Amino acid sequence: MMELSVPSYVVPGTWAENLRWLLENTSQRRVELLFFMYDNETRSMLKDELQTILDLSRHFSYTVHLPDSIAADSRELVQAFSRVSDGFVVHPPRTLSELTPFCALMDAWRDSFGPDRFFLENTRMEPFALADALPYTHGPMKLCVDVGHLVLEGIDPSAFIAQHASRIRELHVHGVHAGKDHGPLTGRESWLVAMQDFLRTYD
Repeated sequence: MMELSVPSYVVPGTWAENLRWLLENTSQRRVELLFFMYDNETRSMLKDELQTILDLSRHFSYTVHLPDSIAADSRELVQAFSRVSDGFVVHPPRTLSELTPFCALMDAWRDSFGPDRFFLENTRMEPFALADALPYTHGPMKLCVDVGHLVLEGIDPSAFIAQHASRIRELHVHGVHAGKDHGPLTGRESWLVAMQDFLRTYD
């Protein structure tokens, strides 16, 4: 059965503040913890809140969105949430020179934390396709499909999803308006209507 998730920035505030707000004000119990960067400020904030986030896993299911640029020190985040996260969303590298180190890093993390717990997201099709085709030790990675990114690039989401259906572990679904994504959905988008058969059986 498909489960709906929300990002950890629903109201202005920290991860813990958002989790408490969701717990007190909604029935939503699946959350993607967002870490778009992992700098000293983020480390300090996480140090203050990590135990609270872990404690709240009694109420919530988590996935973790890792920093936009994956680096060796991002392993600290994977380690911190390895007991409570169902999976980790990763962006492909932006440059060709980063592809080989990215593959080595994913191989090492999949060895340590499980081969199916890392979901490669389609940020833009070219870097995604290059990263997806790398010779990973454990075979192709599972996928996080961002539908808005596909729409912006003129790619039919339903066709892309049908092609990769067996590997998809997470969908990011949001509206696209006037060339900008992460907007509200109307429910009448043609690409969303075309996805209905898949969504009915997606687990």
